[in-house]
Amino acid sequence: MHLRVFVLDHADWNNTRLASNNFTCRIIRDSWHFWIKVDEGVCQQSRDRISGSLFGLLLCDSLGTAVECQISGSFDPIKSLRGGGKFQLKPGQFTDDGSMALCLSIALLDNENNIHSSIKQMSLYRCWYENGYLSSNGECFDIGITVRIALNKFISNSDQLETAYYGNTSDKASGNGSLMRLAPIPLLYYQDPSHAVIEAMNSSKTTHASLLCLDSCRIYTALIIGALQGFSKDDLLNTEQVFIPNGLPNDYWINNPLDADVFKVINGSYKQLNPPEIKASGFVIETMEAALWAFYHTNSFEEGALKAVNLGNDADTVGAIYGMLAGAFYGINHIPNEWKEKCYFNDLVQTISDELARQSQIRTNVSIVYKKVLEVYDELAKFYSGTIKRRVLPCPKQYKSMEEFNEDIQQLHSISENVLKSVDKDQEMITNDEKQLIFNRSKTILKQFLILIEDDKNSLIIKWSRNINPFSQKK
Repeated sequence: MHLRVFVLDHADWNNTRLASNNFTCRIIRDSWHFWIKVDEGVCQQSRDRISGSLFGLLLCDSLGTAVECQISGSFDPIKSLRGGGKFQLKPGQFTDDGSMALCLSIALLDNENNIHSSIKQMSLYRCWYENGYLSSNGECFDIGITVRIALNKFISNSDQLETAYYGNTSDKASGNGSLMRLAPIPLLYYQDPSHAVIEAMNSSKTTHASLLCLDSCRIYTALIIGALQGFSKDDLLNTEQVFIPNGLPNDYWINNPLDADVFKVINGSYKQLNPPEIKASGFVIETMEAALWAFYHTNSFEEGALKAVNLGNDADTVGAIYGMLAGAFYGINHIPNEWKEKCYFNDLVQTISDELARQSQIRTNVSIVYKKVLEVYDELAKFYSGTIKRRVLPCPKQYKSMEEFNEDIQQLHSISENVLKSVDKDQEMITNDEKQLIFNRSKTILKQFLILIEDDKNSLIIKWSRNINPFSQKK
C-alpha cells in the first residue's frame, strides 16, 4: 500500500521511518511527491478484520431476516442467504441493523466540522427514517419503537441542539437497537480502547440510554477490539475475569463495573445453556447472550452465523450482533464468497470499511476514493428517493407512462456521469489506480439502484394494468 503525502515545506523527509503499534513505514520521495510505504502484513490483517466485522454484521442481518419473528423449529433451517421473510427481501438485502450501522459509520468518519457527533448520528438516522438513506431497498423498514420515539424527539428539537441524546434511560427500554449497530465504534477507535468504550456509550445514548444498553455496548466494544487485536476465543470468553483488550487499563472493569445482568452473560451464562433457555428476543441481554452462545459453540464464521439466525424470532439482530464480533475474529476471507457477492451495495460497504481502517490509524481528511464514491451514492440516493420512488407511489406527479419513467432513469445515469466527470478535474490530487477504483465502485452502485428500480417498474406495470390512479377519481 502507498499513501501520498503532500509536504508543505522543504524538510528532508526522504527515508524517514515512522512506526506505530500496528505498522512501520518509510517516507519515500519520488519526483515532487512523498509516499509512505507501509508494512503490508499487519495492516492487511487489520483491514481484513475490519471488513469482516462490517460485512459480517450486514450479511448475518440479511441471513436472519428470512426467519425474523418466526418461532425456532417452525421453519426450514437457514442454510444460506435466501431472502424472503416478513419484508420479502432479496438475498443480501439487510434491515434496520445494517442501515443504522452504515449511517453510524459515515457520521463517525465526518470530521470536517464542529457539529457534535451525536447530532451527526441522529441526522443520518433521520435521513434513513424519512428517505430510506442507506437502506438496502430504498425504504426505511423494521424500525424499532425505541429508535422511532428517539428520532421523533430529535426531529421536534433539531433546530436548537448542542447534543442529541434522546435515549430512554428506563431498564424497560433496554432493546437491542444500539448494540446491533455498534461495530463502527470499535472498528474506528480500536487503537484507543478507553476512548472507544466512551464513544460506544455515547452512541447508544442517542436512542438507548438504559444502563443495560450502555454496559452491553461497552463490553461488546472491548470484545470486538480484542478480536481485532488477534486474541484467541478462549481469551475473549474467559470467565475468570472480564476481558481487557490491549490499551484498556487493567483495573478498568474494577473501577467501572458492569451491571449485574450484563456481567452474568459475560461471566459465561451462555456456555451452559441451550434453546429454549437461549432466547433470540429483542431484549439486549438475551440478544447478546444468544450471539455469544453461537460464537462460543462453533468454529467457523458460517457455522456460527447459521446457528445464530436459526434461533428465529429477532434472528436478524442476533445475527448482526454475532456477525460483527465473528467477522472481526475470523476476518473477511473466512466469510463465504457467495454471501459477500450478494451483499447489497457491497462496493459502497467496502469503501466505508476501507475508510474506517484508514482512519483508525490516524484521523485525517477522508480519502478521495471514499469522498467520491460516497458522493455518487448520495446523489443517486437523493434522486431515487426524492423523484423516482416518490413518483411510483400515488401522488399528483405519479408516472403516467413508461416514457416518463425511462426519462428519469436516464437522469439517474446522467447524475452518476456528472459526479464522475469531477474526478477527471482532480488530476493533481488523484492517482490512476484511485480513479479506476472510483469508477468501478460507482458503476456497481448505479447498477444496484437500477436493480431496485426494476422492482419499481414492475410495481408500476401492475398498477397500470389495474388502472389504479386515485387522482383520476372524483371526490
